[in-house]
Amino acid sequence: MSAFQQQTPEWLEMRKNYIGASDAPVILGVSPWSTPYKLWCEKLSLLPPKEKTSAMQRGLDLEDEARKEFEKQSGLIVFPEVVFSDKYEFMMASLDGIDIEHKYIVEIKVPGKEDHEKALDGVIPEKYVPQLYHQMIVTGLDSAFYFSYNEKNSKIILLEKDKTYESSLIKKEQEFWDCVQNLEAPSLIDKDYTNRDDDLWVHAATKWKETKTRMEALKDEEEHLRQTLICLSGKSNAKGAGIKLSKVIRKGSINYQEIPELSGMNLEKYRKQPIETWRIGEC
Repeated sequence: MSAFQQQTPEWLEMRKNYIGASDAPVILGVSPWSTPYKLWCEKLSLLPPKEKTSAMQRGLDLEDEARKEFEKQSGLIVFPEVVFSDKYEFMMASLDGIDIEHKYIVEIKVPGKEDHEKALDGVIPEKYVPQLYHQMIVTGLDSAFYFSYNEKNSKIILLEKDKTYESSLIKKEQEFWDCVQNLEAPSLIDKDYTNRDDDLWVHAATKWKETKTRMEALKDEEEHLRQTLICLSGKSNAKGAGIKLSKVIRKGSINYQEIPELSGMNLEKYRKQPIETWRIGEC
């Protein structure tokens, strides 16, 4: 049994060092609440911790009640537990329920009306499917229960392992974890941007595009005149009309990948802290 108790500060901090089950839908791009880039920022503590929404708090408040109802309907006795993968060192899962013999797991949801109605029809909402697959990968089990609960009715759905889906999820999670380890942000998607159409933004954006166009034209003109002066100088040092043209010889850069002595060495520990910069481009 893990020493970590769910919803504690220690548990929240530990989760930054792993990919958890709730991260899986985000990484696959099916989460309505987050994006791979935002999750990457959270893992690196570049964003403040998420605040609990009323829906999240309702789920936590009713989880014990829902677990008892699942036990009543399934005949299983399950306990919440934090587990870690033996095969993939970056994977963990905070299970809502696992039996004492570690043969059965359940993901409990106290969802909104639309998602609950889907479950009553026997369909697991798409945004929760990766979560169950991640739990199966971590525990090594071939199936998982999804339990949709509210105070009036509930539904148990069994999800069986699909090797193709599982392989795809493992690949995507490994790629994301490489981004975390290498401090390389995942690609931004539309949900990572805030749409702005207010007057101040529109004015500034329009002026920026106009200025950028003028600067590019001036840059082209400057380069043309630069090459003209070099040609007129006969490629020798020259001065006149208030300018000096000087030849400068710089050392070439070192290709560290070609140095045999550095082969296999991890140079990341010598990298300086990340620097925040902003890139502006037209869309």
